[in-house]
Amino acid sequence: MAGFVIWAHLASGFRVFHSEVVSEPGWERFRTEYHVDHFGNDGQFVRAVQNGYNLVFFTHKYASRFTRKTAGNAANSCSTCHTAEDLAYGFVNSDRLDRKTGKRISFEDSVRRCYARSMNGFVPTIYDPAVRDIRLLARAVAHHLQLSEGSLEKAEQERFTPNEDRFGLNTH
Repeated sequence: MAGFVIWAHLASGFRVFHSEVVSEPGWERFRTEYHVDHFGNDGQFVRAVQNGYNLVFFTHKYASRFTRKTAGNAANSCSTCHTAEDLAYGFVNSDRLDRKTGKRISFEDSVRRCYARSMNGFVPTIYDPAVRDIRLLARAVAHHLQLSEGSLEKAEQERFTPNEDRFGLNTH
């Protein structure tokens, strides 16, 4: 048993067995700008936030199961429609009554609905690690912005547009 565990984590080559997260372009700037290291340099939370970053800005690469592109579906990453700040405000204002459905919608359900509607892909469960890591990314940004429940977004002219190349990425 011990041999399998050592092989799985050190020599297997299977990404699913490794706890490291690939550092994508823009991550170091994002990490610095939002003070992600406040939670530690290499803890599980920081790795989950980094994985959330990869899922939001590089959805097509890290969660291709959620992006079944068709000719009419241009959205291939969450960052096409959402900024990190959008996710943070959505996180602190989750579990509120949604006027469209007349029900309380959790942040996790909002993420799931977005995958289904905008990305035209597979709908994850609320227990999927992708949903968890996007939630932790939103939580880290909300912590940095010192948002609390009921926080309202800044005026539109102060916000970054979703397609702005803020972290050195080209989202198109």
